Amino acid sequence: MSDGIQRIPEVPDEIRVAVNNNSLAVFIGAGVSRLVGCHGWDTLAKNLVSRCHRERIINYKENETLSQISDHKKTITICYHLFHKNHLADVFYEELNISLLEGTVVKSPNIYDEIYKLRGLFITTNADTHFDKSFNQPNIIYQSSDFSADRLDSTNLYHIHGSVMDRTSLIFTVSSYMKRYTQEPEFRRFLNRIFREYTVLFLGYGVTEFEILDFILRDNKRNMALAPRHFMLSAFYSGEENILSYEQEYYNDLDINILGYEKDAIGFSQLTEVLKHWNEEINQVTGYLHEAARLIDEAVE
Repeated sequence: MSDGIQRIPEVPDEIRVAVNNNSLAVFIGAGVSRLVGCHGWDTLAKNLVSRCHRERIINYKENETLSQISDHKKTITICYHLFHKNHLADVFYEELNISLLEGTVVKSPNIYDEIYKLRGLFITTNADTHFDKSFNQPNIIYQSSDFSADRLDSTNLYHIHGSVMDRTSLIFTVSSYMKRYTQEPEFRRFLNRIFREYTVLFLGYGVTEFEILDFILRDNKRNMALAPRHFMLSAFYSGEENILSYEQEYYNDLDINILGYEKDAIGFSQLTEVLKHWNEEINQVTGYLHEAARLIDEAVE
């Protein structure tokens, strides 16, 4: 269970050890992209429906109806097919690029700088390229054929839902999600190995990010007793300890421990402060251990 809601939650020992043992995997979700200015799926869905109306693909009544759909992935899927059916695929991707701030330089320092310092295996379900600048171009992986369970590499950035760099790689319609998670055995082996051998930290995810969470539950539950513990940083207001405990009950079945951080002062941007503090603490301890090992070696000599 959780230790409550703190402005800066303590670094779990498992994460500290995993960083130093090169066995930390960091999954990066849409909440992280929003912290550098990208729109969420809800805004993208709204903008796509509005653009369909402006392009006269749908009428006013259909615009109102589609705008009321609460399942944003469903709305995006519908709009995707509407644009393609009307030979306006480029308009769809134009809206997607606008939503993801493609072509815009994100100011540094930002949350990605702090994420990179965690020295983990980095996996993102985001399609934007704002974290890509921290990696060499050949190490940015987004094609399905390149997700190999036998070649996990911490110098890579894995875009497991594709990247806007290549339209054919993108995973955002319902059918493309289903295909990726149910019909690509090597991709499943890739994720299975990560969840089995790495301590996983989820950043920028919520209950609605069902694809990865459902995968963990379905494919890994039988191995959880032997697998490392996994963690998720989630934002709450002070006084929402009950809400945190309710969410923890849900995630207990996935063997994910929720680490609640307080968002009262600066909202979700507090996540950047949490990671900054964690990096300082982890690196301080690592430096101390290296110095202690050096002194021991000198004493033995």
